[in-house]
Amino acid sequence: MAGCAATSKPVKQGKRGIHINCSGLSSSWAKCYELATNACTSKTFKIIAKSGDATEEPEDYPFGLNPAGYTSRSMIIVCKKGTPLADPLPQD
Repeated sequence: MAGCAATSKPVKQGKRGIHINCSGLSSSWAKCYELATNACTSKTFKIIAKSGDATEEPEDYPFGLNPAGYTSRSMIIVCKKGTPLADPLPQD
């Protein structure tokens, strides 16, 4: 059984990155990206580092399973700040 997890870690320039781990046969890069999007308030992020086999997906194998076993996927992201929809109203 495997799932995705996210933990906060310090990265460059005093920012905090989020480590997303989506390893295992039942997960996918799509699930990593979904978790990353949900982890950021702005729903946008920048990938700082990515590891694992980026080209393998379950559909690459018969029945969706890698016969070699466990698949490792992880990435570190930094959330981007949201951009306002309009300029703020002037203050009186």
